[in-house]
Amino acid sequence: MTPLLLLAAHLALPAPSPSGRLHAVAPDARLLGLPVLGAGAVLFILLGSASGTVALLLVLGTAAWVGRDMRERGRRRRREAHTAAFLGLLDGELRAGHTMSMAVDHAAGNLPADTPTELATTLNQVRTRVGRGLSGAAVLLDGPAELAPLGTLWSLSERHGLPLAPLVEQARLRLDARLRHRAATTATLQGPQATAVILTLLPLAGVGMGTAMGADPVGFLTGGGLGGILLVTGTTLAAGGFLWSRHIIGRAAP
Repeated sequence: MTPLLLLAAHLALPAPSPSGRLHAVAPDARLLGLPVLGAGAVLFILLGSASGTVALLLVLGTAAWVGRDMRERGRRRRREAHTAAFLGLLDGELRAGHTMSMAVDHAAGNLPADTPTELATTLNQVRTRVGRGLSGAAVLLDGPAELAPLGTLWSLSERHGLPLAPLVEQARLRLDARLRHRAATTATLQGPQATAVILTLLPLAGVGMGTAMGADPVGFLTGGGLGGILLVTGTTLAAGGFLWSRHIIGRAAP
């Protein structure tokens, strides 16, 4: 039904005049139009069958999930990096002999301009509370997960009368070690990540080779019947394998 509607819409368009057909088209305009025509042809073929539509939805859903996961991981890495910078400033202020209120005020007041919003908001709330002579441990515990360890150490220090400077130093060293481990692991896992992407895209190379040899794999896969079953099954397996590989690689670099 969809290909018939698209064909009817195309026939309903007015034909260009002879002078317009003879008018020279700039080479760059033709080149810019090729990707658009190619994408439109792929969508036309895929949407022309139920199996093609299901396969396209699987691909788009997988791409959306991976994009969201990558953005969340990037935000988490930025929060941890800025938390480590804050702990470094706080540790230096405490070791210089400043009180906790003065140390928090100076460290929170020197946050970089690109500090994540949720992190900056929580630290500014802590800065306001300690400026009033109150404890900021509860605010840290209710804030982002990266600041929760500092809130726990702060509350333990107040409860048991422990010096806070050594505890803050240990928290900073632990977070720095974690960031270094993640950077080293991420660099090591570049090869497996590239392999996962290549294996996921390998069926497309097979389709291209079949087309180059004179076969019609696209028509077979989008023609329904056994081809449609193979298209949906193959797309599901490829998407599932790619997501599972990302899960394994992600667990190697927590």
